[in-house]
Amino acid sequence: MGNLIIQNLLKKQNEIFLKKFIVGNKKRGKFYKENITINILSPGRVNIIGEHTDYNLGLAISVTVNKYIFLIGIIDNSNEVKIYSKYLNEHCKFSLDEIRYDKRTPWINYIKGVLREYIKHNYKIGGFSMIIDSNLPIATGMSSSAALEVGIAKFIEELFNLKVDKKDTVKYCNSAENNFVGVKCGLLDQFTVAYGKKDNAIFLNFKDLSYEYIPFNLGENTILIIDSNENRSLSDTEYNNRIDECKNAVKIISSITKDSRIKSLSDVSLDLLYRLEEKLPEKLFRRARHVVTENNRVLLLKESLLKGDIKKLGLILLKSHNSLKYDYEVSTERLDFLVDEVTKLKWVYGARLMGAGFGGSVISIVKKDKVSDIIEIMSKKFLEKFAEAPKFIECLPSDGTKRVDKT
Repeated sequence: MGNLIIQNLLKKQNEIFLKKFIVGNKKRGKFYKENITINILSPGRVNIIGEHTDYNLGLAISVTVNKYIFLIGIIDNSNEVKIYSKYLNEHCKFSLDEIRYDKRTPWINYIKGVLREYIKHNYKIGGFSMIIDSNLPIATGMSSSAALEVGIAKFIEELFNLKVDKKDTVKYCNSAENNFVGVKCGLLDQFTVAYGKKDNAIFLNFKDLSYEYIPFNLGENTILIIDSNENRSLSDTEYNNRIDECKNAVKIISSITKDSRIKSLSDVSLDLLYRLEEKLPEKLFRRARHVVTENNRVLLLKESLLKGDIKKLGLILLKSHNSLKYDYEVSTERLDFLVDEVTKLKWVYGARLMGAGFGGSVISIVKKDKVSDIIEIMSKKFLEKFAEAPKFIECLPSDGTKRVDKT
């Protein structure tokens, strides 16, 4: 069923591309070869555990899921980039000679930032025409921005036959979001989107970008994402402030201990942190406590996955949410309501806010055959509280960003 959905979406994408770019070019006598059309499938990601640990050089376990951004395009034989977003119904055109931040069209900056990174690293790219579509929700904590960035990177690597190490692809996309878009995110999103593997989770150490695949089998259970409809842009939230607070905590701890080996909060043990509690500003202590305990929760969840202990996995998610709520202060009334109410249901093992917070979604592990019941109950409760219904997304692990043949 999943492959059929993808095939139909790709077929529609190609039809739209043919109508918008190819027919007009043929009428104007422009050269076109159908076999140079590039199709890219770039998935969203669900972070199972390890929130705000990436920029603190810690640990995380995440999966890519079967919700995608679709990209199709061809070489344009010019120095211009022409893009149509079917998802947003917006057109954008710009020259590769003048890649400037666009305040009026925020989504195009993710693309511009990636192109600028490749140009900066001396890769030869030219103009192209492209259509983008998506069934991956935006601003829900499923990394639509990273899916777009890695998708664009894979597209130009295929289109211009660029030989790029995958870790460099991840770093270029991350730099684009950090330095062009203005969000100081870590590498979690881009790495997961690039390296995802069907039926597996990725256990990732951000200190050295070492990773391993863990079989991801929930048996009779599934992942259910609940979207709070509380959209947020990370560049407009406290996200960047959290990064600065963590850096300040590291500086103080390193200075007090006179230990030059402490370069991130992931170099700090829980025992050391509690010994320094009175010497740290209360807010910075709580920020650090979240990161240190979250790294420990990642290790516990890895063990639970390997043992197939779903009950323990659910409890770990709840502990993570409470830490994000009280110590890191990135939750919201809507996210707390969803976690509190969904975990009252006997078919739900655990839940927590997913992604950076400040809005977005909740991840829950639930009984697969009770998804419809959960949706009905939670829709009613949420509607009564907030006068609108949440959205629900049932997810399966998928492969990372890849080129796909037209169908």
